[in-house]
Order: sequence, then structure tokens, then C-alpha cells
Amino acid sequence: MLLLITTMTLFACNPKQNETASSSDEAAMTDFKENSKIVLAGFEAFTKNDTVTLNDNMSDTAKIYGPAYGKEALASKAVHLQRLVGLHQIFTNIKANDIKLLPGVDEVTFRPNGDVRAYVRMTNDGIANGAKIEHKFYGVYQFNKEHKIIFADEYMDITGAVKAATEVKK
Repeated sequence: MLLLITTMTLFACNPKQNETASSSDEAAMTDFKENSKIVLAGFEAFTKNDTVTLNDNMSDTAKIYGPAYGKEALASKAVHLQRLVGLHQIFTNIKANDIKLLPGVDEVTFRPNGDVRAYVRMTNDGIANGAKIEHKFYGVYQFNKEHKIIFADEYMDITGAVKAATEVKK
């Protein structure tokens, strides 16, 4: 009898946990959808060298780990925007292709948390030599409640892309 009561108690508690997790997941997915709009707008703004939109979509205290090496990887919002503008002095015809956005997940529970992960195939041309360049980009973006980026961690072979765009034509 004691085993039966214990089993029934355990089963009675589980649906409430699932309902709580489900509503939490739904809220996180709603945030993910809103935050995805910001990420997409960011890629579009970058391709157009639109620093106003990029600036508006980032918190003033945003921390960005760009695709750089060592201490230079961590940048403030202002430095990050300068770097993006600088890329337009090296590359032309910048395009973000095949953008795939996936929800970020909590590192402990592996449940959606509203963050956005972006997988992108970038293409551009070197201004100095006309080289056609294609490279992959990956970024992880975290947001505040106002749907502004507060943290970004971005990965791509920036050194290889810059070298390809600036090397002398053969």
C-alpha cells in the first residue's frame, strides 16, 4: 500500500513540473524569435555598412568577442563597430548567405533560454585584388529584456579572409 501511495504521489507531481518547464520553454522561444529578428537585422545592416542599426541593436555595455586573437578578441560596442566599418575598407559585395538561426540553451538544463546561435556562409570580394572569398561564420548572441545584444561570441577565420582579400594578384 505504501508503495502504491508513493508511486501515485510521484506521478501526480510530474505534470506540474512539465507544465512549468513547458511555459518557461514557450517564453524562451518567444524571446528567441524576437531576438532572431535582431540578429537578422544585424547581418543585413553589416552588409550595408549601416552602423546606425548595428548601434541601436546593441546595449551600450555590450561585450563582444570578435574573431580576433588574444587580448584583442574582447571589444566594447564602439570598438566592435569600428572593426565592422574597417572590414568594408577591405571587402566589397559583402553578403550573409544561408543564415541558420537556432535557439541558445542553458548550459545546465539544455533548455531554450532566448539566446540565438547563428550559422552563416559569408561571401565577399577583396577590394585590393578582386578575390572572391567564401567563409563560414558562427556567432552566439545573448540579449537583455529590451532585446538588445549584451554579449556576442563570434568565430570565423578573419586572418585568412583578410589575407585572401589583400594578397597580391598572381
